[in-house]
Amino acid sequence: MFKIQDRKPRKAPFKDIDVARAYDLGMRKSALMSYQKPANRILEQAKDEMSDIVEVGVNTGLLSLYIGGKLPDTPVSGIEENKILLEVAEENLNLAVWSSNKGDIEFEGGKFQAMPFEDGSADIVFSFSSLHMWRNPIAVLKECKRICKHDGIVIIEDLNRAAEEGHITFVLQFIKDGGNEFIEALGSSYTPAESRTLLNEAGLEEWNVYQEDLGLIISSKPIDSLSSNLYTEDSNDN
Repeated sequence: MFKIQDRKPRKAPFKDIDVARAYDLGMRKSALMSYQKPANRILEQAKDEMSDIVEVGVNTGLLSLYIGGKLPDTPVSGIEENKILLEVAEENLNLAVWSSNKGDIEFEGGKFQAMPFEDGSADIVFSFSSLHMWRNPIAVLKECKRICKHDGIVIIEDLNRAAEEGHITFVLQFIKDGGNEFIEALGSSYTPAESRTLLNEAGLEEWNVYQEDLGLIISSKPIDSLSSNLYTEDSNDN
């Protein structure tokens, strides 16, 4: 029913502020569990006295706000290309400030292909539910590597177009108001095999691709908790 063979890139999503705010509200109401695992994976990589954590594609800022609240002594910087999403993220950041969130969090607009961060400046570079909207994913992957410290880690999570139908149906029952938005995002996401190709073309053959339920996870270093879900070229997309 939901098998989407060919990827369909999204055309200028979130062109309207009301649509973006409705999406943000839906995520805050129903997506806590989907945020929990990515958040924990990022927090597990945290070290003492980190210089910076960078989110590529902040969407509406929810994950950066959560991470920043958990790590108040570490700066969290977010960059977003979509001006409408950035506006909603800044609204959420303002609310967090009024609520006395102790995190050191900053969002800014910019191009993912030329991020305003110095080489090797970030301990953790992460992205969540943004990869499918990148216009030039190979260039952005290279940028993620550039700004990440040699001993740091890049973690990119998004939907997996090859996910099993049961996982898709399970999620849809909780996001009835955003079902069309979810299916559109799913149709524009990558399969593990396609992600492996992107990494190879970016010269990042040593990076890893994992599958977890609906999720596709790319990391610059092995993640032990996902070792059984590692995708290899001998694997088959569902």
